[in-house]
Amino acid sequence: MKKLLVLLLFLVPAMAPATASADAGLAPDLGRAAALIGEAAKWEVENKRVPSVAVAIVGPEGVRWSGTWGKADAEGKVPATPETIYRAGSVSKLFTDVAVMRLVEQGKLNLDAPVSTYLPSFKPRNPFGGQITLRQLMTHRSGLVREAPRGNYFDIAPKGQADSVLSLNETSLVAAPGTITKYSNAGIAVVGEVVARVTGMPYEQAVSTLVFRPLGMASSGMTAAPFQGRIAYSEMAAFDGPRIPAPPIELGTPAAGSLFTTLGDLGRFAQAMLNRGKLPDGVLLKPATLDEMWRRQFPGDASTRGYGIGFALSQIDGQRVVGHGGAIYGHVTDVLIMPDSGIAVVAFATVDSSNSAGKLADYALRTVAAIAKGANPPAFGTGTLVTGPDAKRLSGWFTNGKASVSTRIYNEHLVIDAPELVGDIRRTANGFIVEDAQTRYDKLAIADDGSWIDLAGTRYTRGTMPEPPQPAADFAALVGNYGWDHNVIRIYERDGRPFAWVEWVDHMPLTRVDANRYAFPKQGGLYPLEALTFERNAKGAVTALSLSGIRFPRRDFGAEIEAKVRSDMQTGGAALRAEALKASPPKEIRPKPSDLVALTSVDPTIRLDIRYAGTNNFLGTPVYESSAAFLQRPAAEALGRVNQALRKRGFGLLIHDAYRPWFVTKMFWDASPPSSRMFVADPSQGSRHNRGAAVDLTMFELKTGKPIVTTGRYDEFSTRSYSNFVGGTDHQRWLREVLRSAIEAEGFDVYPEEWWHFDYGDWRDYPIGNQTFEELGKKAK
Repeated sequence: MKKLLVLLLFLVPAMAPATASADAGLAPDLGRAAALIGEAAKWEVENKRVPSVAVAIVGPEGVRWSGTWGKADAEGKVPATPETIYRAGSVSKLFTDVAVMRLVEQGKLNLDAPVSTYLPSFKPRNPFGGQITLRQLMTHRSGLVREAPRGNYFDIAPKGQADSVLSLNETSLVAAPGTITKYSNAGIAVVGEVVARVTGMPYEQAVSTLVFRPLGMASSGMTAAPFQGRIAYSEMAAFDGPRIPAPPIELGTPAAGSLFTTLGDLGRFAQAMLNRGKLPDGVLLKPATLDEMWRRQFPGDASTRGYGIGFALSQIDGQRVVGHGGAIYGHVTDVLIMPDSGIAVVAFATVDSSNSAGKLADYALRTVAAIAKGANPPAFGTGTLVTGPDAKRLSGWFTNGKASVSTRIYNEHLVIDAPELVGDIRRTANGFIVEDAQTRYDKLAIADDGSWIDLAGTRYTRGTMPEPPQPAADFAALVGNYGWDHNVIRIYERDGRPFAWVEWVDHMPLTRVDANRYAFPKQGGLYPLEALTFERNAKGAVTALSLSGIRFPRRDFGAEIEAKVRSDMQTGGAALRAEALKASPPKEIRPKPSDLVALTSVDPTIRLDIRYAGTNNFLGTPVYESSAAFLQRPAAEALGRVNQALRKRGFGLLIHDAYRPWFVTKMFWDASPPSSRMFVADPSQGSRHNRGAAVDLTMFELKTGKPIVTTGRYDEFSTRSYSNFVGGTDHQRWLREVLRSAIEAEGFDVYPEEWWHFDYGDWRDYPIGNQTFEELGKKAK
């Protein structure tokens, strides 16, 4: 079977030349900045496989320069341009907040009046007392949950923002109004409904009237419909999953995150901010109003970051910066405005939760500001993946006695798996960082001899992972996936603690409240102070979890995909076999002759469970006429040594598949409809199994004879099959690593997306084979 998850990895199209505006007429200082930003953008697209990125430099006079890199369509044929539409996510909040402040200037709203003054039906449960105000909502100090029960970030069929806000009456505040900063999309949806109620218009019409039209943002809106055909292609990504096209989900809380826009349009907004609200033919906001929006609303917070009214406040190179970032299903945006220097930057990227937009925006702003002052521009942070002998030397398991960090080779480069940090390790001029499409973390140090790893001052020392205990039964019952194809909550164990993976990127520890309720931390992550409540059926089986009223059904994605594949497969195995046997494999010349031997002849204690000789496989029908396993002699002998080494640890090898005749690969292909051929190998290329140096296997316990249970099933079509899957239990991952370390010690390499599949080092040197097991058996005799 071809590797499902590899074929789901979308190839990055060839790099398009940067599309830039008015390059020839740029002032020398801006031209120098543009060239540096262009090199940085190209690095991001090429090294992180971002379909496209876009950057604009804005001054009081408007967009001074803009550039785009990469492709705007799924096929990689259409270059991104400054007119490409991007989803701006939470940058939408700034437009909602500006609309509110225009109404404040008109005397129609009071930031400090109870919001119930404008929305009498808004009545979430409040065990703390006190009233929620617009000011608190706009600064994320309301105490509301992050998402509304209906119309939330996960909801594919919202009924509208009014219904989303109404559903908040089913929730309870998690903190007293005004006491803590807790980011809430639901809170800004309430603000949007206040705008709608006071103006007497639907929210989308109101924000267009109050903000888009005055700014001349003709290519912006809160719904996708007007922009079909112009919206940039984008992808979802995960550390231990495939790249897939981002779903075109529109939120039921448009005030919080539904903005569609372009570089030019978002540049017009930044221009108005640099001009302190003045427009060419009027005024968007008064300077005093902007001063209030850019004032830290809760100065007791001593950090360098905080919130004004809507705007996130920070400093870059000693200068104040206001703006906002946004992320929504494959699109990431950052707007940074340096009002005292008259510079702003807009950046877009098209991988979910990508760091590219923020990284490029920060670099562009610092570069332009430095060159304008005659200073040297900053260096753009890059790094190279750690591969080869360095990767092998630095891979291992490290502990500080309480928590652990693993570094392992995935797709031929070194990656890290720490409690709340996963990603690619890169070497820089100054040491190491963790950086890939979604993660950038620079508080990393690694001893050159691989004896320790340091994360933010916490030292982890190399060791051998001991066999972990099985988790408590009540928690073990919760481990698994919940949600939908487009968004999943994964519950797993790490270092003996319960963890949750949320919204593709957030790995957070949980605290047990009782057998069916686990709380997120009080600080950090996406859902502080919130909790997960698990549902069980009459028999006690866990069927779903609830996140603050949002129900995530329990899922077995592998079983669901397998069922679909089976239903799509053509029947008539005998006819398929007959046709495949008539065909001939591709002709090729390889340096090593085939010397296939039966594994059981090398080591009789190796057990066989040849799935394709029975019905327990993804086809649900036998494709081999007998149960046997053959490998090229050096690979078979190496596997015999692996088996003997594992027996000393109480395990034996259990073989599911090894050499596979080419005609079987053709049967798989012919049986699969085009929509399912991502799951099987293309016979015109042959497969690794056809060459006799690939093996699918697991372990069994010598004491009980039972196969081990690890993170996923053999041949499972899900991310649980990934060799770096962050999930399951500590014990399941320990078993996976015991198998991997033993077999890699004898010259095999794990197939990245299948924990059970290992290729012998020189597999490419062997020819494609097409002999049946029966023919090989006769030859051996």
